[in-house]
Amino acid sequence: DGRLLTVPEESLANVQREPIVAELLEHGAVGAQEALARPISFHLLRHGVYDKRRNRAEAEYIAEMVRKVLTVSPQHTIGIVAFSEAQQDAIEQALSRLAADDKPFGEALEQAYEREDDGQFVGLLVKNLENIQGDERDIIILSVCYGRPPTGKMRMNFGPINKSGGEKRLNVAFSRAKQYMAVVSSIESTEITNDYNDGANCLKSYLRYAEAVSAGDAEAAARVTRSLSRWTHDEQDQTTPAGELLAEQLAE
Repeated sequence: DGRLLTVPEESLANVQREPIVAELLEHGAVGAQEALARPISFHLLRHGVYDKRRNRAEAEYIAEMVRKVLTVSPQHTIGIVAFSEAQQDAIEQALSRLAADDKPFGEALEQAYEREDDGQFVGLLVKNLENIQGDERDIIILSVCYGRPPTGKMRMNFGPINKSGGEKRLNVAFSRAKQYMAVVSSIESTEITNDYNDGANCLKSYLRYAEAVSAGDAEAAARVTRSLSRWTHDEQDQTTPAGELLAEQLAE
C-alpha cells in the first residue's frame, strides 16, 4: 500500500524545511551540511547546464560538498554516483582541480580514496550507473547530470536510463546509501515529461519523492509511494484471495 520507505530513511519527518537551492559554486559547502541533516536531501542547481554529456556545475558543487564533508564529518565514508561515464569523469576532474588548489584538501582526499576500516576497503568512490552495483557508503551523492543544454531547450534523452532495464539501474543507485542520500540535480521532477518510458518515469518519481522528503513534506512523499504501489483495491482484486494475490506478485 505504498507504506515502505526508501533507504536510508527510518521514518518520514513531517517537519517543514527550506528547499536546498544552489545559485553559486560556493553553496556546495552549505549543501554538505544540509545533506548531513537529512536522510535524503534534494539539491537543485538552477544554473546547471548539460553540455557534451557533462554537467560541470554539478561536478564542481559535488567537489565542494566532498571537501566540506571531509572537514566536518571525516568519519563518514563517501560514494559518488554519476548517471554517465562522462559525468563520472567530470566529477573526478573537479575533485582533482580543487585538490590542486587546496593542499590540505588534497591530502585529505588522497587519504579518503585509500581508506580502510578494520582491513576492509571503504575508500571514496566515484562510479556510474553501470558499475556501482554492490557498493555501499555512509553518504551517497548522486549527480543527475541531465538538464537544459546551452540552447535552453531540454531533451528527454537520459542515456542508459531510457534503455530497456533503465529503471533497474536506477533502483541499484538509489539504494547504496547507509545513512545519507544527497541528490544533486539541475532539473525538477516536473521537467521530465516522457513518463511512458519506464526508466524516465522511475527517475521522475524518485526526484518527486526526494524533493518532498528533503522539504519535510511527508504527505507529498506518501502520495508518491502510493502512486507506485502495485496493490489495487477494486472489486476484481477483492474477489482474489490474499494468498493468491501475494503469490502472483512474488511470481512477477
